[in-house]
Amino acid sequence: MGYEPANRQTTSDFLLSVTDPNARIVRPGITSLPRTAGEFAQYFKTSSFGIANRNEINDYTSQFVGNRNIALAYKESAQAEHAKYTRPARCIQS
Repeated sequence: MGYEPANRQTTSDFLLSVTDPNARIVRPGITSLPRTAGEFAQYFKTSSFGIANRNEINDYTSQFVGNRNIALAYKESAQAEHAKYTRPARCIQS
């Protein structure tokens, strides 16, 4: 992207510093950099990571969202797992 971390800066601190215009360190020779939130979003969307991310979301959505068979299988699995360890709920009054 064109930014570099400060000496001994952790990954999380570096990612945070990229969002702060006063803390960014630009690599020498880099002239075209995203600077606003919109520019960062556009840069990510058009990057190979952004495209792969969108493809994964679309694959997940088409495979799982709205699929009643998957939802039913999950519900049955969760009920079977809990059935081994818990008794049916009862109202306990003190």
